Amino acid sequence: MKILVRILLGLAILALAFVIVNMRMGFRTSDAGTERYFTKRNARASIRKIPVKYSEIRAVETRGEDLAPDAPLIIFIHGAPGSANNFFKYQADSLLRSRAMMVSIDRLGYGYSHYGRSEVSIAKQAETVKDGIDYYGGRKAILVGHSYGGPIAAKVAMDYPERVQSVLMLAPVNDPDNEKIFWFAHFGHWKATKWMLSPAWQVSGDEKFSHAEELQKIAAGWKEIRVPVVHMHGDKDSLAPPVNMEFSKKNIPPDMLRMERMPKAGHLIPFLNFDTVRGEILKLLDKA
Repeated sequence: MKILVRILLGLAILALAFVIVNMRMGFRTSDAGTERYFTKRNARASIRKIPVKYSEIRAVETRGEDLAPDAPLIIFIHGAPGSANNFFKYQADSLLRSRAMMVSIDRLGYGYSHYGRSEVSIAKQAETVKDGIDYYGGRKAILVGHSYGGPIAAKVAMDYPERVQSVLMLAPVNDPDNEKIFWFAHFGHWKATKWMLSPAWQVSGDEKFSHAEELQKIAAGWKEIRVPVVHMHGDKDSLAPPVNMEFSKKNIPPDMLRMERMPKAGHLIPFLNFDTVRGEILKLLDKA
């Protein structure tokens, strides 16, 4: 019995160490690391510091060498935690680069955009994205948002429809009545454990415990969306339950919404379902 207890205790310690190590991750890629990533893939990235109402945000920009000045603009919006590097694979793709200028941002609080300083307001996060669009000369943008980035993209469409071509939400967490908080989220909320976590996880924790309230603030706006929205969701998503699809179906005008259900997919759609997501982006570019 003592041996069994020791084994279980050892496994528990290893599990806790694994959680802590992962939670120390910064979820960001330096300027030098970003340049190396794209150089290895025969692509060129420009790193921008974009002035916004709340100071500035860091953005990574890629485009094809022969791309027309008025080519479509795609803005990628990551979840929590995350950063611009979540979408580097798309930005390095030669076909997408031949069709559009692509910009992946570090949202406020993440990456190199006021890293570690939480901004839980969806409205302010959306306003920052709008300022990012304005930086590129007034063109409408295709917004691609994953997880928490989904409702932020939608909020941009609600408040600034003249700036948005279309919205692609990947596994969005958009239903205020079905926002799940998992046990490990409390590590970033409790003062006794918060210090152990990276700034990215701390910001993510602040957003998580504010998310339902923030989603409630924008709940009425979904019915006012007047730009095309594609909602992709996996049936095996345990972080953003598929019930979020029912929220979109109920609240987004049907003539503006297209649903894409993915029976075998989980929450990490942009990472594990690259070809499918790229196909959806190309469809939106065809209509741009």
